[in-house]
Amino acid sequence: MSVSTKPVKGTRDFDPVDAALREHVKNVILQSYRSFGFNQIETPVMENIDILQNAEGGENLSMLFKVLKRGEKLKLDGPIAHENDLVDYGLRFDLTLPLARFYANTHSKLPKPFKTIQMGYVWRAERSQKGRYRQFFQCDIDYLGSAAHTVEIELINASATTLTKLGFKDFIVRVNDRRILETLAKHCGVADKDVAGVLVTLDKLDKIGVDGIVKELKGRNLGAESIEKLTTFLNAYENGEISLQTLGNHIDGLDEDVLSQLEQIITTSASLSTGLYKVEFDLSLVRGMGYYTGPIFEVASSEFGSSLAGGGRYDNMIGKFLKSTTVPACGFSIGFERILYILQERGFQTESTPTRSAILYDPKDTNLQALFARASKLRTDMHDVSMEIRQKNLKLQLESLKKIGITQFCNVTDSSAAFEFKPLS
Repeated sequence: MSVSTKPVKGTRDFDPVDAALREHVKNVILQSYRSFGFNQIETPVMENIDILQNAEGGENLSMLFKVLKRGEKLKLDGPIAHENDLVDYGLRFDLTLPLARFYANTHSKLPKPFKTIQMGYVWRAERSQKGRYRQFFQCDIDYLGSAAHTVEIELINASATTLTKLGFKDFIVRVNDRRILETLAKHCGVADKDVAGVLVTLDKLDKIGVDGIVKELKGRNLGAESIEKLTTFLNAYENGEISLQTLGNHIDGLDEDVLSQLEQIITTSASLSTGLYKVEFDLSLVRGMGYYTGPIFEVASSEFGSSLAGGGRYDNMIGKFLKSTTVPACGFSIGFERILYILQERGFQTESTPTRSAILYDPKDTNLQALFARASKLRTDMHDVSMEIRQKNLKLQLESLKKIGITQFCNVTDSSAAFEFKPLS
């Protein structure tokens, strides 16, 4: 029976050039976040299945990769009422839930508030498509332990600044608040049990328009009066008749503090952009996760159909682990894989890439010790030197070296002679 050598569906292999680019981007993101005072942590790729399934992860809960019980715990000969009788762990679908568990477990040892970086792979069993994979890398920053709205300003500033360091500009940071959306739904007479579904529909406003929203709401069997109120409001918003400053005149019960804080988040963040990007209020922004409790944000770029980054405030998640304690929390996640896709499409080249040299030699050379010692002296932070056994087909060997990022070579036929590097053009 033949065995396929292709990677598992929804995952990818990376050749040396791709892997080097990924490491470069990771380092840029990490150093940029560190410059804002965030500190890196790591959490396991697996979590207990009950923690994952009790999260408010939206549609991600239907895309969990579950891990089969092992050894004596796995009993296939007994009654099996549900697949969960066979599993006890699952692969993490994001980095936020593991962070909440981590903080609940170690908060007594951590500074308060706590500014953290997490970078790592997550897994979702979704249909693979352009820029979306079942295994993908995420880069998160989170600010735990402070309810101040200046937290949102810092997160937006740090994430947007990081994107500019990777060469992105003219993008838009879209900002909204879940409390505004939930109040709007109640203002329109939407029952509590229907609010989440209505918000999922509103998230599509920029894609399907008001008519599409109405059609979908009717399919949800929403009341005619509620649909009419929402339609009137959305048409006014789309026509520019409603802004963040006038929302309070159109939605009953809106908290003025919510509006004033959101306005300050947007105006201050925009002032920090120095014209490289925009920060705007967008009522259609919803975000899919059910755990968001306040301001939410997303980075939109004309270079890619989906968002490049997103996040928001989730003040209730950590408290579920700490029972009676509430811990304010807010985070921003950069879409690493989508950024890589755009950079590769651009033919991105790093400005400070080390020179990568190859020294071709004969392993039968009688003076190998001196040869390797001389090569060692050439190695610096900006000069990589690879010792390569010379092959019979030199042309083919050089072509192979070029594919893995080697830029110059030296064909050593006399180990005592000076190294003369030639470019691999």
